[in-house]
Formats: sequence, structure tokens, C-alpha cells
Amino acid sequence: MEVELLSPAGNFDTALAAFEAGADAVYLGLNDYSARSFADNFAPSQLRDLMRVAKKRGKKVYVTFNTIIDEDRIEGVIEALAELNDIKPDALIVQDIGVARLARKYFPDLELHASTQLVAHNLEGVLAMKELGFKRVVLARELSLEEIQSISKRSGVELEVFVHGALCYSISGLCLFGAMEKGRSGNRGKCPYCCRLPYENEEGKKTLAFSMKDLRVGEDVRRLIDSGVVSLKIEGRMKSELYVASVTKYYRQLLDGTRGVTTSDLETVFSRRTTKLYLDKTNKEPVIDPDSLGHLGAEIGVIKRITKDREGLLWLRFHTSRALEKHDGLQFAASDGGTPLGMGISEMRQAISRRSVFEVLAGTDVEILVSEELARDLKSGMKVYQSASQAVKRAFPIPSFRPSDYEGREVIDIEVTLLKDKIVANGHEIVCSLEKAKNPDKTYEGVKKAFSKLGETEYRLGTLKLNDPEKLFAPMSVLNDLRRDLVEALDEEREKKRRESIERANNGEMEDVCSAIDFKTLKTVKLYAGQKIPSGDFDEIIITIDPLALHLLPTPTPLYRLATPVYTKEPDFNKLRVAVKGLIRKGFTKWEASDLATLRMLKLLGVKDITADWTLYAFNLSALKELSSMGVKRFVASPENTRENLQFLAESGYHVEFLAQQSTPLFISLNTPAANPVELEVFERGGLWVTTKKVPRTFDLPEGVSTRLDLSWDK
Repeated sequence: MEVELLSPAGNFDTALAAFEAGADAVYLGLNDYSARSFADNFAPSQLRDLMRVAKKRGKKVYVTFNTIIDEDRIEGVIEALAELNDIKPDALIVQDIGVARLARKYFPDLELHASTQLVAHNLEGVLAMKELGFKRVVLARELSLEEIQSISKRSGVELEVFVHGALCYSISGLCLFGAMEKGRSGNRGKCPYCCRLPYENEEGKKTLAFSMKDLRVGEDVRRLIDSGVVSLKIEGRMKSELYVASVTKYYRQLLDGTRGVTTSDLETVFSRRTTKLYLDKTNKEPVIDPDSLGHLGAEIGVIKRITKDREGLLWLRFHTSRALEKHDGLQFAASDGGTPLGMGISEMRQAISRRSVFEVLAGTDVEILVSEELARDLKSGMKVYQSASQAVKRAFPIPSFRPSDYEGREVIDIEVTLLKDKIVANGHEIVCSLEKAKNPDKTYEGVKKAFSKLGETEYRLGTLKLNDPEKLFAPMSVLNDLRRDLVEALDEEREKKRRESIERANNGEMEDVCSAIDFKTLKTVKLYAGQKIPSGDFDEIIITIDPLALHLLPTPTPLYRLATPVYTKEPDFNKLRVAVKGLIRKGFTKWEASDLATLRMLKLLGVKDITADWTLYAFNLSALKELSSMGVKRFVASPENTRENLQFLAESGYHVEFLAQQSTPLFISLNTPAANPVELEVFERGGLWVTTKKVPRTFDLPEGVSTRLDLSWDK
């Protein structure tokens, strides 16, 4: 299978630009249920148009359905899935396993891809997602090339990896900072980018403690292809058409072995400092940039001096390594690491001349007219960056779109019969009086012309059969009316099927409601191995294991339940499996799964009593049913739940456990922060860096429910 270059599309023009630049596929979101709700996104009608473009050009379109879903939105989800089932995108990218279950059960023609929000970071997790019906898995960004190769060889499922774009500090899917602190959840498509905010360190200085560099794999994409991945993904549904087009073209060239767009060109469009993250395990470079945040540009020189001419105008001189032209943008890095200083080129000249020019070549000593206000802040030796390039912009014009250029995707075969008193097409008729044709040899072409005018509809003409035994003449106006009637009838039939599929799904979910499970109210506490067990009358004590600290575990009794780590690297998973087997043999028969990987492992090891921690995100009845079918007996509600959804979970008939108190893990990361902010607690726990607030949260819970005190994230 040829590797696919997959580009982001925040709107219709960006999708067209991505296709024009060489993308094999784009991924996009609808107005709802997308993890980038602040992108322009797509209405269903726009998606239909784009599918026609993609079909004609041999491209693919994937729709992101990658947010967690509260129960009160499930009816809307079913309607959206029915709409998508009619539109037929090439796949849905899904986070919520309840949504995956609904799609698989009621809309099986929709291909499913597992979102990176599902945290597939080892082979066991990928296999679990494969068993849930996912044809492709988007791997966690934190994996190394060696880990990707290992998973690819043994998984038997398509793998997709990110190669370019913004990185989250937290492991995707395990960030609660926005939801807890800003009321804007990344898991619901409304990330407030808390990792990009400045935080005060112990010295009282503001620093970007969590702000990640951007991923840029570059020429190493060839190594990824050799590892067995099928899709190379560019991040950026919030980015401009120019960004998507230029980055797509850059990677298209790398894949095709051609030249053109350079990394310097990309940096004129948007540039954070870049990293290859963990692609090479030997990489020791910092992955966090604590000093700069936004776009700076391509470095092109160093200020030599600022001079004043006889008219009193100020000219900034430097040697440029890139061609420049009028209206290009320049920026200058502030010496204190603050906001860069910027300007547009209104007038420039070669340093050896006083004549203004429109452009200069790379390798030129150039003088740029600069304002007195800006000149006061500029000094010799400061770096000069090209922050915008008119030449780069011209290289990527936005393609035009005319609906009439693209046929519908559904082929219809039409049989037309001409009679003296009517014309019939596929069972639809128009009563009229027809006369003998003067040129009967031209009748077929006239009928074909009329029924080929399907314009912006979903249909295109396949075969046309004409029955005309009496050689009659059919007026074009009548044929056009009949075609419109036929299209209207086809649309009505599609809508009928869509409504029937919605009704079938809604009725099926109502019939499949869980009968109330008989359970008693429990009071539990969760700890990390080695933490002191608090005093209290607990029905159960849950302890998260660390395979390197098994000696810290207590003697097995019915009081104890062991929990798996929330993140286990691919090379370490077999060690975890061996440790769990040994603990089961010792008598630990009650377990808690933190992710799909460890849930699958526990089930295969024969564990019968399994709970699912909140990191499995069971927010709706469909997700509860899916996890229950995988062997889960009890569920822990996520701290991200609303009060209304907690009430639903309490009344769902399933045994759901609620957090009464927790030092909520705002970030869970593999990356050491650049500083320890004084407002937050940042500490290492089992190979992960955890960020919490200093004050544990107490949650407002429904009455009479099982409760949990979670101390595992306490410092």
C-alpha cells in the first residue's frame, strides 16, 4: 500500500489548497463533534461538495468525530452519523468508544479510525482498538521510530502518525487542564491552550514552562514509511490555507524526491522552534521552548547598523540570506525573549545605492526604511527574520471551485419510454401529447442531454436506455421537468432511508437498555504504590502498581484492588504483563484498567473482576455498554463530567463510582517541564510528569452513589 500524505482542512478553501499542493487526503470537522470547534469547519452541504471534488481527483476525505459525548447529545450524534452515512466520507476519526459502537452497530458502512485521543501507545492498545472495529489507529505522538516499527509488524491494522505541526505538552486525551481551570475542554474541542500560557517560577519570573516546540520530522518521513505506517499526518486545522498548502507541498516533495519549497519558506509562513520529539530515542534536545511562543519567521540576517540620510529618514542595514521584496514582513527578536518587534517593508534599496527597488536577491546588503519609533528599539547585532514572503504567498494561490465542474458521486441508470400520451423515466411519468419526430435519429442524444444535466445534485448519469417504438419527438422542456421530478424522488428516498436509520438506531438503543444491576454503595480510596494508606472505613483500597516497585504492595486480601499504570511504553508492556501475571498468581484477583491496552490484557489473563478508571472516558450509555461487553463490572466517572451527566450516570443502571475528592491531574506528560510553576504541583510519578493544583478538588455528587477518594495524583 502506498503511503498517504494527510493534510488538515479547517475550511473548504484549505481543503482545496491541500489537494492542489499534493495531499492524498484531508481530515476535517463538522460544525459539531470536532476536536477543533474553533476552526471554520464544514456544514454537511460543504462536505458533500468536497466529496465530489475528492472523487474526481482520486483523493480521500476523513471526518473527525473526535470528542467525548455526554448522554444528552446522543440523539444528535445518531442524526449526524446518519447524515454522514448518506454522504459517505472515506472514514470517521473517533475518540468516544460509545460513538464507535453506535457507528459499528447501526451504520456499519462507515469506516472507523481511532483518534490519537484514544492514546494508542503500545501494541496491546492498537490490538484493542482493532477488536473494537477500527481499521486504522492514529498513534500517540510520543512514540519512537523503533516503537512504531514494533507495533506495525505485529498489529495487522493501518497506522497513522503525525509528522508536522503543533504538539501538546500533555499526552493527547489525558489533558484536563482546560476543562478544570478554564471550563473549556480539549476533549470537547474547546482547548484554551493552557500549555502555551506563561507561569511564574520560584524566582518570580514568567516562563513558558509547558510550551512545546512544533513537530517537524522532515526528511525522516522516509524512515517512517519504511517502518510500515500508511499515513503521514500534518497537524493544523486552525492554520491558514497558506500554511497547509506550503507544508503539504514540502512533504509531497520529500515523498516524490523533488525540490522547491524549503524549510526556510515554511518559516516565513509560521515558525515555532521545531523538534523531532521521540522519533530517535537518542535525541536529548529539549522539546519545550520556554522563551518564545508564536510566529517569528525565517532567520535571514543580523542588523549591522541604522543610519540617517540627508532627508532625516532612517535606514536599517543588514545582509539578507533570502530574497526580499516590497510588502514582505520582518521581525526582530527581542533581547529579553518578549514579543518580537515587527514591520512591513514599505521601501528598500541596495546598500550601495540610494535608488528604491521593489526586490533584492539573496546575498544582498540591503537597507530598509524604518520608523523612528521602531528604530529606538533596534540595536546592532539583533537577528532579522522574514516573517512574511510575498513570493511564497504567490506560489500557493487558492484554487477556485465551481460545483458544475464536478459530477455527483451516485451513479443512476435511467430507462426512458416515449409514448403518445406520456413520457416515463424509472417509473416516474409526465403526461403530455407527443408527435412524430422529424429526425428520429437525434432523439436519443436529446434525451441523453436532458438527463445528463444533473448539475449540483448527488447523482450522475450511468447508462441510458431509450424505448421509442413509434419514433416520437420529446420536447426538451418536458424532459427537463421529468429529470427534476426524478431527482426530487431520489432525494426523498434518500431522506426516507436516513430517517429510518435514525429511528432504527434510537429504538435499538432504547431496547438495549441495561437492566438495573444489583449493587451496594461503596466507599473506596485510590493510591499509588508506596503512598501511605489513610485511616478510614473503606470498602476497597485501589493501588496503582509500578512494575519497578512491586515490593511496596501489601499482602493480597479482598480489601485490595490493583490498578494498571495510565501509560506503558511499548518496550515495557511485556514487563507489565509479567508483573500482572505474577500478582494474579499471588492472589490479587481484583483489578482496575486505565486504558484499552490494559483492559485487553486483563481480560486475556482471565481476570473476572475489572473496573475501568475515568481515563477510559465512559460518558454515555453506549460507552458503558461497550466497556461492559469487554468485561468491565464497575466504572469511574471522569472529573470532566457535568453535574447533569453525573446524574445520568448515577441512574444508568450500571455501577458507576464517583470522585468525591481528587488532586486532579491537569497534565499527564512524558516531558519534564522547563520550570516548576509556583501556582502548580509538578512531580514525577511512575515515569510520567504530573501537574495538579495544590488544593485537592471536592466534587458535587448525586446522592446515594459509590464514592472514591483518589489520592494517587497527590504529591
